[in-house]
Amino acid sequence: VLPSIRKTGGYIPTSESDSDEDIMARAVLVAQKTIEHKNRQIAEKDAQIKVLEPKALFADAVAASDGTCLVGELAKMLRQNGLNIGQNRLFQLLRDDGFFGKSGSNRNVPTQKAMDLGLFRIKETAVTHSDGHVTISRTPKVTGKGQRYFIARYCPKKKPND
Repeated sequence: VLPSIRKTGGYIPTSESDSDEDIMARAVLVAQKTIEHKNRQIAEKDAQIKVLEPKALFADAVAASDGTCLVGELAKMLRQNGLNIGQNRLFQLLRDDGFFGKSGSNRNVPTQKAMDLGLFRIKETAVTHSDGHVTISRTPKVTGKGQRYFIARYCPKKKPND
């Protein structure tokens, strides 16, 4: 059987009483069933693609946009996607996972690893105090790529049937 499959690409059991036409008819029926099965699979995949297409367009738009969001807004997005978290706990999680610095002047400032991945941008603002001295305030903002990354990393995976 195996040499026949290797040589011809298939195998159809036959007997001495089968004519060439009978064998060919069986081969055509097998081919038709195979084609129908493949067509069903393609139709199912096309239906799944149609369902997922708006999500893909949105994800691409978010990733490509120059729009960034604050970490608190990211926490709200994560909550919408099934992760029970708020801004303060998200900051703690990001510090624990090495995306933010943990202490001193680097507290809640993205690490070099996070910046290299393109997950954050830093917004620096000059603050003039009442006594005249100026300090620089650094605010981490999550990029579109970062939003997709953290949603994929932290949100519970949904089953296709959900």
